[in-house]
Amino acid sequence: MISSYWSFWFGGIMIALVAVLLVTLGGQFLSITRGYAGWCSIISRKNYFKTESSGGILGVKSIFICGVVSGGFVAALTSGGWQPSWQLGMFDKIFGESLWLKATLLIAGGICWGVGSRLSGGCTSGNSISGISRGSLASLVTTICFLIAGAITTFFINQIGGY
Repeated sequence: MISSYWSFWFGGIMIALVAVLLVTLGGQFLSITRGYAGWCSIISRKNYFKTESSGGILGVKSIFICGVVSGGFVAALTSGGWQPSWQLGMFDKIFGESLWLKATLLIAGGICWGVGSRLSGGCTSGNSISGISRGSLASLVTTICFLIAGAITTFFINQIGGY
């Protein structure tokens, strides 16, 4: 596991900086889901994933996904003590250490994330950061639902985990 972390406020500042730069320099809003859809269209070559709002093939939003992944990797490497493993802490305590079960649950979670993002018109970054900053009431309601669902999920995971 990671022995030290970057401070939460640094991540918040970086997200804000990227969001402001995207709007200022490119006239686009922060959106993880649209970038992910862009990569899905590149990899699968399915028209279903091709949308104008994803920025096209290797558009800004697709490249943003590369920045998120590489930024997470750099943060992990520079945090001191990072050692890759398949150990997932409380997840392992609740569900066991079977790699197949972990993979199945994480893939199911990813599918739920994709469906939920499609239903809500975007992910947490698109709705909570970009949508609320534009004054969207739908994004405000969606963000409140994200927070409530997160609190309920955390409560149940803590109950199952015995915390």
